[in-house]
Amino acid sequence: MRIAKRDDWKTEQMPSASTNLTVEKVYSQEEFNRITAGVIPEQMEDKWFIFYEAPWLFLHRSWTGFCIFKVRFEVVGESVKIAEVYVNRDPAQQLNTDHERDVSMLEILLDSRAKRDVRNQMLGYIKGESSN
Repeated sequence: MRIAKRDDWKTEQMPSASTNLTVEKVYSQEEFNRITAGVIPEQMEDKWFIFYEAPWLFLHRSWTGFCIFKVRFEVVGESVKIAEVYVNRDPAQQLNTDHERDVSMLEILLDSRAKRDVRNQMLGYIKGESSN
């Protein structure tokens, strides 16, 4: 598996117009390794470029390079938990300002990378329901 690196794709810095989100998630070391391998888009339908530079995971929109999420992880015993999350709030880059919807999207992105079943989360997101 190829590990994504920052210079594999066009990226923009997280703008100063950003805010913290509270996301409480814990992953096994194996799941964390899958998450931090990242994603390099291979076709137009691939909407995300994701890469890890310890301790931060960066999630960028593939078409624009805009940084939408920035996630810091901490090791806790045998597991890895989300310690801190920033979300882009620059209206020129990110139209969504709904915290719950952002949390849902981030959880779907991370859980799918971890190889967790996200079908119910996706249905809830499509229907506009919160995952919490």
